Amino acid sequence: MAFTPLELRPVDKLGARRRALLRGRIIWVIALLVLTYVVAGIALNPAMRWDVIAEYITAPLILRGLWLTISITAGAAAIGLAGGLIVAMGRMSENPLIRVIATGYVNLFRALPLLVQILIWYNLGTFLPELGIGIPFTDIGFYAPTNDVLSPMAACLVALGLNQSAYMGEIIRGGLLSVQHGQIEAAVALGMTRTKVLWRVVAPQAARSIIPPMGNDIINLLKATSLVSVVGVGDLMTRAQGIYAATYQVIPLLLVASFWYLVLTALLAFAQNALERRFSAGTQPDHHDTRRNPKAEPLRLQISAREAV
Repeated sequence: MAFTPLELRPVDKLGARRRALLRGRIIWVIALLVLTYVVAGIALNPAMRWDVIAEYITAPLILRGLWLTISITAGAAAIGLAGGLIVAMGRMSENPLIRVIATGYVNLFRALPLLVQILIWYNLGTFLPELGIGIPFTDIGFYAPTNDVLSPMAACLVALGLNQSAYMGEIIRGGLLSVQHGQIEAAVALGMTRTKVLWRVVAPQAARSIIPPMGNDIINLLKATSLVSVVGVGDLMTRAQGIYAATYQVIPLLLVASFWYLVLTALLAFAQNALERRFSAGTQPDHHDTRRNPKAEPLRLQISAREAV
């Protein structure tokens, strides 16, 4: 019996497609069964007080904490974006001193845990009783108690913002480096100024590389705001902790906080996807149906077909 090479054997495409569909359906059924079991186990648990969740999910105290969480996230993100741009420019500077300072800043803030940074800024008054600006070794200047200048809210914003700047600086630097240098040289050769090259050529292309990691980093920042509960600022997590400390309903209040974190994360993810689509417009490959339009087939396939004939 003659041996038929594997590449010349007929392929049962219909049978393979049916087996793939069957495997997919089996996997979906198993996943739905596992999900149903988990959801039912949580929903029917006697310790799951749905009445407590319904009572506090829109409670004024929780909503005030939610608004403060949004404010901290927005403020820290703005500080991080502005500081990250400065850090990125410093990391790409031709001046070695500026480059070393920017690199040291990134390494320092990425090495220290965020919780440690929050506690350092919150307790800065024990190390520096006064903050101000003046002439060294003289009494000329303006000074004020550190605890008056750096309130708990301000300490959290500074800690989160400076930490965010270190990560955002690397994200922006990576996006700027993703733009081919030849395009910058071509724009300069056409007579465009450096500023115009940055905003007309570099920034639109770098944005496509910056937005996805930046969106993820802001979502991580939102979740990291729960760490400020250790200093009792009054954010969403602090409010939930205060309520369950009085009512002993720990899990229901944690689920209330989790629900609002989930809602905020979904909104940020939606905004991130919208920005990605906006800056990716016109850059996605155009997929044509080559079966209906044979002229759109690659030249290689046409040559192969002619050789086969």
